[in-house]
Amino acid sequence: MPADIGRRVMRCLPRIGCVFADDRQWWWIVPSGSHIDVAWPPFTSYAVGAYVTGRSAARAVRSRQPRLVHHPQDDSPYTPPIPLYFMTCHIAGIRPRWSPGDATGPTRAR
Repeated sequence: MPADIGRRVMRCLPRIGCVFADDRQWWWIVPSGSHIDVAWPPFTSYAVGAYVTGRSAARAVRSRQPRLVHHPQDDSPYTPPIPLYFMTCHIAGIRPRWSPGDATGPTRAR
């Protein structure tokens, strides 16, 4: 998600797992399957099987390199996906909605 939204989310969640960031994007580590039957708000993207690698051969600019900005105090690297989903929907101004077999996603809150 964009960095400005990532900062807002970070301030509001009661429990946070590992979070990585660069100068434009923030990445939240959530349990596998957190995308099933849920359509995340449009400013987010869900990367199945994503991982952070070392420096590329292209010599990326230092500020664009992801860095760990939060490490949890317990043993789990995961942010609970449901509170994260509700918070991102709230920030986007959309009503959370999901159901098995229906990934049409959230609707605009009225």
